[in-house]
Amino acid sequence: MKCPRCGTDLPGKIRTSRICWSCQQRFALEPKYTRGLHDRRLRRTVAHLGDRGELVLTVQQLRWAHHERGQPTPRRRKDPPGRPAEPRFEGVGMLAFCLGMGTGLIAVAYVLVTRLPAAIILAAVVGFFGLALLMAMAKDAVRLLRRKRTVARWKLAEREWQSRRELLRRQEEAWTSPLDNLPEWTDADFRTKVLGPWSLVYGGLPTGVVEDHQVRPTASVEPPVLAVLCPDRTVTAFLYANTFAVRYRAVIVGSVAELPDDLPVVVLHDASPQGLLLVREARAARPTVPVVDAGLSPRTVVASGDRAVQLYEHQERVPLEELLARLPGLSEGERLWLGKGLWSPLVAVPPKRLLSMAERAAERALHKNVGFLSWPVPEVPR
Repeated sequence: MKCPRCGTDLPGKIRTSRICWSCQQRFALEPKYTRGLHDRRLRRTVAHLGDRGELVLTVQQLRWAHHERGQPTPRRRKDPPGRPAEPRFEGVGMLAFCLGMGTGLIAVAYVLVTRLPAAIILAAVVGFFGLALLMAMAKDAVRLLRRKRTVARWKLAEREWQSRRELLRRQEEAWTSPLDNLPEWTDADFRTKVLGPWSLVYGGLPTGVVEDHQVRPTASVEPPVLAVLCPDRTVTAFLYANTFAVRYRAVIVGSVAELPDDLPVVVLHDASPQGLLLVREARAARPTVPVVDAGLSPRTVVASGDRAVQLYEHQERVPLEELLARLPGLSEGERLWLGKGLWSPLVAVPPKRLLSMAERAAERALHKNVGFLSWPVPEVPR
C-alpha cells in the first residue's frame, strides 16, 4: 500500500507500527486486518459513493458498500453426529493363531529363563508379547461369544440414528434452503476495525459521512405535498441528510398507520416479500391517492446477479409460500429467488442511485396528483 499522506510505498514488513517511514505520519487502516481496506481505498469509496462531495453518506451505507455481493454460499447438509460404528469380530482362525502364537512365546520365555538365566531381559520381552497376544485373543473370544447381543445393540443404535437423520431431513425440507449468511463486515467489526482507528488518527469520521442517529429530521416550512413510506431508518436518515424532505416538501414515515390521508405516497422498501407486501398495504390503506412503488425490485436483484447484495433469512417454507401467494405478478425467477429465503436490503443500493429512485418516484407521484406540466415544489440547492 501507499502512504495516504505522502504516497510512499509501504511494504508489509515495515507497517507494523502504522507509521510511514518517510513522512513519519500515522495512518489508520492496516490492510492485513481490514480485508484489504486501507486509508486511500476508503477515501476513494467515500468519494465515489458521495458523488465527489455532492451527497452525504451514512455510516451504514459505507459499511454496506463493502459487503460481499452475490448469493450466499450453500451450506452442505450434515448428518446428525453420533452414528454408531458397525461392530467387527475376529474369525476362529485368527483366534487360534493368537492362541498358538501367544502360548508359543510364553513357552520360549520359559525356556530362556530356565536354560539361559543371563537372557532374562529377552525372556521378559518375549513373555510380554505372548501375554499381550493371549489377552487380545481372550477379549476377541468374549466378543465373539456375545456377538448376537452386540449386533442387536448396534442395530438398535443405528435405527435411532437413522430416525434422527430422517427428522433432521424433514426439518430442513420444512425450512428454506440452508445457506451461510455471514456478512464480511458486521456493524461491530466495521466500527472496531475501521471507524475506530480512523477516528483516532484523523479525529472523526471520513469527510462526507455521518452517523445515522445524528441526522436530524428536517422539513419544509410550507405544508407537505408528499408522503414517503420507508421502514429503514438508515435510508430515512440519508434522505434527510440530503435535503430530500425539504426539496420535495415530504413527510417521511415508517409505517402505513402514520401515512397522511390526502397526500400522494412513495414507498421505499427492500427486495423482500415483506417489502412488496408493504406496497399493497399502502395502496389498500390509501385507495384515493397515488401510491408509487419506488422500492428495490426482486427482478432487479436477480438481473444484477453477483453485483447485488443478497442476504438469506431462515424461515419456514409454508408461511413463505402463503406470503408469496398474496403477491401476484411475480415472475418465475423472482418467485424462485424469494422462495429460497433470499432478500436484498435497500440500504445496500448505491447512494446516488437510491436518491435518484426516490426523486423520480416523487415526481411521478406529484405529477399524477397535480398534472404533468405543473410543479408546485421549488427546487432548493443541496
